[in-house]
Amino acid sequence: MEKFRLLLLPFSWLYGLVVSLRNWFYNIGIFKSQPIPGASICIGNITVGGTGKSPLTAYIAKLFEAEKPVILSRGYGRKTQGLNSANPNSTASEIGDEPMMYWTNFNHQIPVVVAEKRQVGVDWIREHKADSLIILDDAFQHRAVKAGLNILLMTYDRPIFRDFVFPAGNLREPRAGMKRADIALITKCPKEISEMDKAPFRKKIPLNKEKIFFSEVVYGELKGIFGGIWESFDQLILVTGIAQPEPLYRFLAENHRVEAIKFPDHHSFTREDIQQIQQKVATFAHQRCAVVTTEKDAVRFAEWKEAILESKIPFFVQSISLKIDREEDFKALLKDYVVRANERSC
Repeated sequence: MEKFRLLLLPFSWLYGLVVSLRNWFYNIGIFKSQPIPGASICIGNITVGGTGKSPLTAYIAKLFEAEKPVILSRGYGRKTQGLNSANPNSTASEIGDEPMMYWTNFNHQIPVVVAEKRQVGVDWIREHKADSLIILDDAFQHRAVKAGLNILLMTYDRPIFRDFVFPAGNLREPRAGMKRADIALITKCPKEISEMDKAPFRKKIPLNKEKIFFSEVVYGELKGIFGGIWESFDQLILVTGIAQPEPLYRFLAENHRVEAIKFPDHHSFTREDIQQIQQKVATFAHQRCAVVTTEKDAVRFAEWKEAILESKIPFFVQSISLKIDREEDFKALLKDYVVRANERSC
């Protein structure tokens, strides 16, 4: 596989050149990048696949609840177009699975706006929520708008400085893109990470080491999607439509027997998918079996509530959160930025 990827390097160089030219045009002003008025924090990556943007978006929204945050997303995977503001009747099909997850998990108390063109979303938010903190989910490469603070994510096992531009690697743009970041967060780290393990990141990432942070995923309790009560099940079926389900599988397998059904990232579930899950559960007819899924997938399954209830299969969602090393320093950097941004806008 690695040898095959090396054969793709010429295509990576060509793709990287095109993206580099685009970034250069933004840097010198040929392409316009509009600064966002007021306080704004961009969370993103330059790596294809899951780097943990959603947990960090939720973390920051929770941290700044008093500052009236608004989450702005593209709404990837939705079946609608244009600007859409989440409302009590919204579904994942209308606004996207990640925005729907935020809207649901915060009990409709934190506004969520989706727009392919972030400038359209920013303008709407500033018109209707003038003093809010705008949190841009997955907008690091969307350079038509310029956030006040940019947080770049990369996973511990796939650092940007050891990767190549697509298609030979997993990078959406050359490594030089790291320079646009104000803060770097290394996600999905092992529980015990030494200073020696951190050293290569501090050496290779072009930021002051005080602005490089490390985090790990913390798995919470399993919650019934439609009122189910957790018990000691004999068999778990992990059903996912996310980029990297393997860490969750490994976690569940530490204490349970687990089999997996994998769908593509942002997959829109169908009745046939529910039937496939039923058939899988039926193979464990003489055992107590439950389905476990992720928070992103749960909001898409919500659109099939009646079919799932009819199946009588217990569905549970695995909650996750972040544990950030030097967390108080991380919070202080964010809070200091928001205070200064609000002072400038007064």
